[in-house]
Amino acid sequence: MSESKALLVEIKGVQFRNKGAYLMLLACLQGLKTLNNTELVLSPGPNLPYRERALLGAWQKVSLRRKALDLTPWFGKLPGSLRKLMKRYGMVTERDVDVILEASGFAYGDQWPLRFLQNTAREVKRFKQAGKPFIFMPQAFGPFSSAESKAAMRDIIHSAALIYVRDPVSYSHLQSCEANLPDTVKLTPDFTVGLKGHSSTALPEIEGKFAALIPNSKVVSKFNHANAEAERTNYVEAFAAAANQLVELGYAVVLVNHEGKDDQLLCQEIARLAPCEIIQIEDPLAVKAFIGQSAVAISSRFHGAINALSQGVPCIATSWSHKYHAMMSDFGMADYCLEKLSAVSLTQKVSQLLAEQEEITPRLAENAAKLKQKNQTMWQGLYKTLDKYLGR
Repeated sequence: MSESKALLVEIKGVQFRNKGAYLMLLACLQGLKTLNNTELVLSPGPNLPYRERALLGAWQKVSLRRKALDLTPWFGKLPGSLRKLMKRYGMVTERDVDVILEASGFAYGDQWPLRFLQNTAREVKRFKQAGKPFIFMPQAFGPFSSAESKAAMRDIIHSAALIYVRDPVSYSHLQSCEANLPDTVKLTPDFTVGLKGHSSTALPEIEGKFAALIPNSKVVSKFNHANAEAERTNYVEAFAAAANQLVELGYAVVLVNHEGKDDQLLCQEIARLAPCEIIQIEDPLAVKAFIGQSAVAISSRFHGAINALSQGVPCIATSWSHKYHAMMSDFGMADYCLEKLSAVSLTQKVSQLLAEQEEITPRLAENAAKLKQKNQTMWQGLYKTLDKYLGR
């Protein structure tokens, strides 16, 4: 391709409301800085409002997908003169996009509607036929139990330019769809580890040492649990017990709202049972900076835990998915991934964490450095793939 033509890169699966999804958007943008002359493309969505997309200078992709109806590829069949006119208004079609980076984090498996997986499979196949790279950034996958989901995932495996898989369990789920995975499927850790936390405005000031507790409404949602109400009561009581324990040990306790309304309600329920301050910071890098100031953390948010661990803050993760244990193992903290949550199990784990804190801190620094190096290796491989596809 011509050196003068900007490379239009669409980043999919990201948003501004969920801090983890926002961090993955920022990690993609940071990695793309190494490439010359790239321009961002984003599709509209309820959590990707126009004003915030425009602040990033993003082209607006024209797309329309409702259940089984997907008109997105048809916009690319509009006459060239009309598509050129649309660009004056900041709009592009799928045909204009040169590269897709898919950064959903965890969106492909039995927990989500089959049609979402099938729509993505068709999109990946269209990009392969057009000679354009569709790349899955590091994320979790699976499981895939039906013949239909396995077939769709198999199409993705054979059509994607690269699939970065965050953990061995996800890799085995892909192998359940295709036993002999091609070398375009690669194991690599989460790629937000190297993002530096910082804030352009003053962070909330907490007097003395404090613990950051980061709840996750998904853990107790009906989407993930049939007995969500009972799970919610147990969850709130466990976090409140840990908060009270930490207060007795001389820590201030801060509940960090890592997402929005649903997490805020959960924070409020916990705060009724324990003396906690609730903090909500919109800027994801400022959230990371704030968590980095804590002495210890307890997180049910995947990227909340990474925010702590990557900055040397000892952290307990409460798990609702296989992706948590793998992430904690990457930091040498597998023993602090709590899958069976209760007031007793969490307070016991807090005691263990505090007793071993001095041993944990240097280990976190060492493992974080290794993960950052793996991130660099991932990006180098991605750049080479783009060069191969785009002839640069």
